[in-house]
Amino acid sequence: MGATTTLITVEEFLKLPEVEGERLELINGEVISMGQAGYPHEITKSNLIRLLTVWSVQNPPSRVFCETAYQTDSRNCLIPDLSLDSNSVAPGSAGVFQRAPEIAIEVVSSEPAARLEDKIELYLSHGSKSVWVVYPNKRAVRVFDIDGGAKRFVDDQPLTDPALPGFTTPTSAIFEGV
Repeated sequence: MGATTTLITVEEFLKLPEVEGERLELINGEVISMGQAGYPHEITKSNLIRLLTVWSVQNPPSRVFCETAYQTDSRNCLIPDLSLDSNSVAPGSAGVFQRAPEIAIEVVSSEPAARLEDKIELYLSHGSKSVWVVYPNKRAVRVFDIDGGAKRFVDDQPLTDPALPGFTTPTSAIFEGV
């Protein structure tokens, strides 16, 4: 006999007690524990923060967010490694973002393929303009767009994304020091 999983809503999820050192997200009503990231993951993320912050400062009101929760519907509360968003938030707002980010970035260290596919589909079907999936061990980035296309970037190939007008960087810069 197989184990059963009790599905919950985002409202129930947000009421769960926080456990120090544990990061959780809700995917299709199922609570998912996010693994601990190691050196390649965090260095890659740091490089992306630096590269994208320069672009966002030059393109207000865009902002770079790190591990921010986005509620896309009543059964999904996703936490991308990084996200970019230019949608305004009223001062004093509380809780999680009530939408998908414009751009979601997932740095892959141990994510099961099926779950990653679910997340890409959820981001894009709930308003993200693109999703970047970054593979530090392969030194590659896949950019998925809203039309269902995907492009792979490697080595010194310039990484561009129509959702980030004017942004370009050698793909290798993302993996500097990894």
